[in-house]
Amino acid sequence: MRLKKLWAMSLAIVMVLSIALTGCGKEEEQTVGQAGEQVKEENKDTKFEGEKVLDYYLSSEPQTLDPQQMWGQPDIQVENMFMEGLMRFGKDDGSLEPGIAKGYTYDEASNTYAFELRDDAKWADGSLVTAEDLFFGWRLAMDTTGAYSFLISDYIEGAADYAAYTKTTFLTEKDPDFANLNEDEQGARMEKMTDEEKAEFEAKQDELWGNVKAVKDGNNIKITVAVPAPYFPNLTAFAVYAPVKEDFYKEQSAANKYGIEAEGLLANGPWKVAEWAHKDNFKLVKNEHYWNKDNINIDVVNMKMVNDVETRTNLLKTGALDGSAIQAKDVPDFEDMATLNELNLQAMINRPDYGVFYIEFNHFDNPITQNKNIRRALMYAMDRTSFVEKINLGDRPALAIIPEIFPGLEKTFREENGIELFQDNNKEKAKESLAAGLKELGMSELPTMDLLIGDGDIDQKVGEKFQADWKEVGINVNLVPLPWSERLTRLQKGEFGMSASGWGPDYPDAMTFLDLFESINPNNSGKYNNPEYDKLIQAAKNEIDPTKRMQYMYDAEKTLIDDAVVAPQYFRNVHFTFKNYVSGAVIRGVGATTDFYWADIDMAAKNAEKQK
Repeated sequence: MRLKKLWAMSLAIVMVLSIALTGCGKEEEQTVGQAGEQVKEENKDTKFEGEKVLDYYLSSEPQTLDPQQMWGQPDIQVENMFMEGLMRFGKDDGSLEPGIAKGYTYDEASNTYAFELRDDAKWADGSLVTAEDLFFGWRLAMDTTGAYSFLISDYIEGAADYAAYTKTTFLTEKDPDFANLNEDEQGARMEKMTDEEKAEFEAKQDELWGNVKAVKDGNNIKITVAVPAPYFPNLTAFAVYAPVKEDFYKEQSAANKYGIEAEGLLANGPWKVAEWAHKDNFKLVKNEHYWNKDNINIDVVNMKMVNDVETRTNLLKTGALDGSAIQAKDVPDFEDMATLNELNLQAMINRPDYGVFYIEFNHFDNPITQNKNIRRALMYAMDRTSFVEKINLGDRPALAIIPEIFPGLEKTFREENGIELFQDNNKEKAKESLAAGLKELGMSELPTMDLLIGDGDIDQKVGEKFQADWKEVGINVNLVPLPWSERLTRLQKGEFGMSASGWGPDYPDAMTFLDLFESINPNNSGKYNNPEYDKLIQAAKNEIDPTKRMQYMYDAEKTLIDDAVVAPQYFRNVHFTFKNYVSGAVIRGVGATTDFYWADIDMAAKNAEKQK
């Protein structure tokens, strides 16, 4: 399917009004398995009695598996397997499947969605998943200011007021001098809240929650959306909207295991986490209490943590993995039919994953990266074209923020707002900006700056390429490789000057990238703060007229480039292949990249290959 058509279909799905989603239609899919289906057909008379086991990988150790706190793709990949919200992401980008809810209807007059809850949704302990579990999870996300809590507070009517009322607000109301305390002193005061104060604060929270337009109505949950957001149902498939069983949460949090150990995870999705050997592997087994268990074919999923791409490729070749992403330099080899036949692999899926990768800057306490001209120098000096031609083959130079395939009004967002918003590899402009920045800083040259990167082999190659580009214009950069979870922690704490970062879409709308840089967004690691930019984002979120809304987003993207808020690197294409005995695995650009919900595996064929 052509990607423009795919996205048009995706948007049509999420923008349909007053129609219940009761199941999935049969659409053309981004799945592996044509060769796999043939193998299944050839072996259909071969009976296999035993567990169906899939061996796959995870690129790195998740930072957390607490759905309300997670941020990165490794975390989301695992969460998608053991958790489920009202809806879940479908086979096609932007499409949805029933989850805890059988479907939903939409009332345009009140901008309200009614999600019909199924009566057979259960936790892995056999207890029912309830509306109260959902509400507890949503409140928890806002109470703890989770990275994606804004997807709740910005969208559900009344939730913003609930999220804004914190312990800081409460204590300031009780004692105006509280606001004059430093951060450590305020933290200590919160820790010493009396039982009476805690009860008073919780009562106020309950009062505010009573104004939130997310309510149980019979077997429905009705949600009134605060802004025009036809993509809202897609948000309910995201991790932050997952339910949380309150007593389990409290018990495991007290034991310091919630979200960080296998026993601290309670599943309501297709699989449950049986083992979590940190920095080594996961073992997920089918959840016998999952409402759709009869349509889940894979019994066990083993996920080996492998961040070195060469190692991962070798594991695929030797049969230790049943599928893998393929790095760009190996694509020609894996497109050769002789290689595919020798390794018993299917033809590759090559497709955009709608992610944009960039250099993120500290905008709040680093004088050098706070300087716009220094950021511009770094942005202009980068030679993205040679990068995608020599290192990340198949990727596209990012000379803007919104990926190429994202929809605009009538064409793609990129076609409507400009394919390129600045010139690539403009060394002269970089030198001019550097000279202006040095003059503003009162410096003759910049000190060597640290750039946080991943600790994989590909991360090193990417870092070295742009490190060389910057050196050409007189900027020296030191590469600091860090594991995913450590780098993410540094970003969240603001302990960086520059970091290699990226963002993938949470829903099929350009806003999923643009509101990332709003000053109040928890994921705005660099703490970029521009009141005019914030106004554009809020105007776009509240605008009903599609043309005006899109213009606000066009202007917002151009502001990001003019301010060099980040230095875009590339738009990624991904390349995947699976063994011929695997079928039905889905590769997506929205949500978890790889989804085995519809997958199957011919164990007789897999075992036969291992015996060769």
